Amino acid sequence: MTGTRGNSPSRRTLPAATLPAAARERFLRLAPDGPDEMGREMARGPEAVASTLALLEPGAPAGARALATVAGASRIVLVGTGASLAMLRTVAPSWRVEEARSARRLGDGRAASRPIVVRESTEAVFAAPDGDAFGPGDVVVAVSQSGTSPETVAAARLAVASGAALVAVTAHEASALSDLSLHTVLIPIDEERGAATESELATLAALLALGGALPSDAGTTAVLAAWLNEIVQSWPSIEPDVAALAVAGRTWIVGLGATSGLAHAGGLLWHEKVHREAAGGSVSEFRHGQVEAVGPGDAVLVLVPPARSQDLEAYLALLGRELAELHASELRLGTEALPTMPAALPVAAGLLGMLLRLQQLARGTAHAAGTYVDGFRVLRRVVRAAPPRFD
Repeated sequence: MTGTRGNSPSRRTLPAATLPAAARERFLRLAPDGPDEMGREMARGPEAVASTLALLEPGAPAGARALATVAGASRIVLVGTGASLAMLRTVAPSWRVEEARSARRLGDGRAASRPIVVRESTEAVFAAPDGDAFGPGDVVVAVSQSGTSPETVAAARLAVASGAALVAVTAHEASALSDLSLHTVLIPIDEERGAATESELATLAALLALGGALPSDAGTTAVLAAWLNEIVQSWPSIEPDVAALAVAGRTWIVGLGATSGLAHAGGLLWHEKVHREAAGGSVSEFRHGQVEAVGPGDAVLVLVPPARSQDLEAYLALLGRELAELHASELRLGTEALPTMPAALPVAAGLLGMLLRLQQLARGTAHAAGTYVDGFRVLRRVVRAAPPRFD
């Protein structure tokens, strides 16, 4: 079944899901922008994206310095943890595509000589698989919404000590991470008390712009912000998909290529806000391991890359047949499930729209299931800000 633009994701549901009356009432009480904390923060996402990209406009001093530093790297290392790492995994394929295009345009062979590496923060600190976490000539882009994630700050210290140039992407300019950096790309948002939805969206925009996959001129930014606001306002259209997810025994969120990073972000959101059993990762990880745990009544949310091909469609058809055999519900989220993306926007902008819709699905599912709470239940109470060292 193929979805159409402006509708909710296409899906195969066995059987068709409907929300119980009480759950539907909880969902219908919600406006696109609240009254819950998550709704308010998500509704500010488009403005946060616009404010972030304004700092990276051509001619904006701070953004120009960060862009020039990235452009001059011999190797780029992207570092983060949690939702920040998920955003880095999402943008890395787009960075590599833009790098290859630039090399072909310049004819300088740079695509082969300038690798782009994604490292989880503790991997960089304790066990870089190639034995070469950071070095002189590297530009390290370290991402942390708070700027105090202990693992990422530790990795940033190691990067600076190794002679790498550090670019911090954070919502807090007065933070340990920013203090270590040569340049800070600021995510200008209000304080977030719960899951990093607003900052996650703005961080993804900043990273796409830093990698050259998203223009940061005022005209493109205005079109992008308007489209994202349209997605915010399309909130009522997700009810059928919320119904399938809210009654699911378990939820599996899977992606291909760039959307694998979004799937990891979705898995985190389900644990943070939905508080239901869920897993996020790549389709290949799912098909070659996790599929053993899938059963009737489970929901599999497939995140489809914005760029489509015949090979991709064949692979999705194969996955669909497998899920039907397991009697699991399949939902697909791609750009065709969103309000029509303006032609003026590059393909990579579709990742921002998909992330926003994924956040909406998490919010709707949490409320329909009756599990939503503002803030965090555990994280802020247990996980501390960055210490001087690991004690």
